[in-house]
Order: sequence, then C-alpha cells, then structure tokens
Amino acid sequence: MLLGHRLPDEQQQFAAPAVESLPLGDADPGRTSVAILAGRGAEEVPVGMFALDRGGYWREFDHDPRAVLLRAFYVAPEHQGHGYGRAAVGLVPAFVRQHLSDVRRVVLTVNHRNPAALRTYLAGGFRDTGKDYLGGGAGPQHVLELELGG
Repeated sequence: MLLGHRLPDEQQQFAAPAVESLPLGDADPGRTSVAILAGRGAEEVPVGMFALDRGGYWREFDHDPRAVLLRAFYVAPEHQGHGYGRAAVGLVPAFVRQHLSDVRRVVLTVNHRNPAALRTYLAGGFRDTGKDYLGGGAGPQHVLELELGG
C-alpha cells in the first residue's frame, strides 16, 4: 500500500513518494525510513512516510553529529486533511529519542511555496531559524529545527 502512494505534480516538487524514497533509505545505512500509520490493529494502514537522514544535503552547512535531517515527509492525498501529518510531526521527538538516542536536534527544510507544510511543522514544535537553504531545485527553503535536549 505504501508503495502505491502517488503525489500530485504540485507536491512532487517538495517530496518524493515511497516508491522513490524507500530505495534510497535501503541503500543508505545513515537513513531511516518511517511509515506514518493510521488506524489500529488489522485496520492500520500506511498514510504517508518520512525519512531521518544523518547525512543529506544539509550537511553542507551543518556539521553537528548530534543532528538528523527530517526529509521526504508526505501524507498521501487521499489521507490529507485528517490530522495525520500534524500527529506524525508531533511524534517525531519520541521516535528519535527511542531509535536514534544520540540525536539532540532534528533539522528540516520546507519550501517557501509550501505554507501548509510550514504550518504543520511549526505546530509540531519546530522553530524557524530565520535561515534559508538555497540549494534546492524548487526554490528557497526555510530551515527549521527542533531541539530535543539532553
């Protein structure tokens, strides 16, 4: 089901669907792919995904070994508008603490032309650093971060 997700053209410029993202994670030991699930038990279905990347493009300007990049985040169109994205962002700190216990900061970039994603990340506790990442193919991106402490 996860591999069957398709994103509209306007969203593909911001994130790749699982069929493109998962092989990258499988090939990179520094990248952890995470399915976003909704429902319970037998009713549980994948509604999206994201990756946590210890390398990635952002290492060009941030060399903190205790930081991880959140990337490839999406909720499939048929599941949008139900709060799954906001809930998943809110669970990122607990997931990182449990699975990447040495990480103290989560960083991400979000395109200036993607205000819905920006609102979701800010509501999930990320803060806008006031910096922009200009290396993306779809234009400038806000740099956000979430301090985990410890």
